[in-house]
Amino acid sequence: MDPIYFDHHATTPCDARVVEAMLPYFSEVFGNPASLTHPHGRRAANALEDARIAVARFFGAQPAEIYFTAGATESNNTALAMLGEGEHLITSAIEHSSILAPAEQLAKRGVAVTLLRPDGEGFITSESVARAIRPETRLVSIEAANGEIGTIQPFTEIGALCRERGVLFHSDITQAAGKIAVGLHNASIDLASFSGHKVYGPKGIGGLFIRRGVRVEPFIRGGGQEKKIRSGTVNVPGAVGIAAALMIRADEMQPEAERLASIRDEMRERIVSEITGVSVNGPRAVRLPGNLNVSFEKIEAEALMLAMRHFSLSSGSACSSGERGPSRVLLAIGVSEAMAMGSIRIGLGKANTAEHAARFVDDLKRAIARIREISAA
Repeated sequence: MDPIYFDHHATTPCDARVVEAMLPYFSEVFGNPASLTHPHGRRAANALEDARIAVARFFGAQPAEIYFTAGATESNNTALAMLGEGEHLITSAIEHSSILAPAEQLAKRGVAVTLLRPDGEGFITSESVARAIRPETRLVSIEAANGEIGTIQPFTEIGALCRERGVLFHSDITQAAGKIAVGLHNASIDLASFSGHKVYGPKGIGGLFIRRGVRVEPFIRGGGQEKKIRSGTVNVPGAVGIAAALMIRADEMQPEAERLASIRDEMRERIVSEITGVSVNGPRAVRLPGNLNVSFEKIEAEALMLAMRHFSLSSGSACSSGERGPSRVLLAIGVSEAMAMGSIRIGLGKANTAEHAARFVDDLKRAIARIREISAA
């Protein structure tokens, strides 16, 4: 029997309805959308623009503000590429590596970078952003939600502050999109990155929202596709797929969020009450509905996940899973190194049930008792 999948923050299975919507664009409507001189290209171009309209509608944006990319990593890199020597970037210490890595490179090229520290629950407050803004600040980049500890940032407040101060605001909304409502214009967001495979869509497709009037330098240069912001033949099946996935999310997101939050809360209460030496990482309430991150005393996460062979889990961000050592996100919120090494992340999704959760806690209790018994011996 296949393991039960509890790692939906890393990726999600592609919804069968999404696959069905994509299939014609691999072999029937296969034209290059840039080839507008013949019907094959025009049909592909029409499909691409229909997808753009659907994505824009989901996020409360205009179609002309949506640019398709290969994923959120590319979108994040593109957003930060606008910064030049002498300018100032504000971001946080718990951002995705596709923000922190380019920020590090920008610092080497003369861009001043401020890394804000979160509080003990992972929050970056608008007050801390306000204190960090300087005359040369051009961009603030704060994620909408954290994929390890589930913290939902006050991105609407931060956006309003940036708009008031005349500073551009970028948000990586990858982990929030499809799980909570994110209205880009209502949140005063100027640029936003998102990805298809986190919303039950395909891998290899994402997008960058660029508010009308904001100028962004192209990160990938070539044929000038996507209005010269992102060159390269656009992934039409992927664009159709992410649009279909988001339309499904629009219908299913709210009831699913309520159901998953209920399952998560029951898991948390059982784990805390039935297992000793446990701490829950991140906020209790203002967190992603399917997220739970817990640490265990005298336990290494790697050993625990091997023992939990009936479940697919992770100990942190999938994009840094090759790194050894404790999670930098947990260390940033004040978790000790020993407890960070014993942490696991549970990411619930729409296929998970209360029965899955109950079985998980039962298996977890047995696995931890056995590992501690071996360690004591």
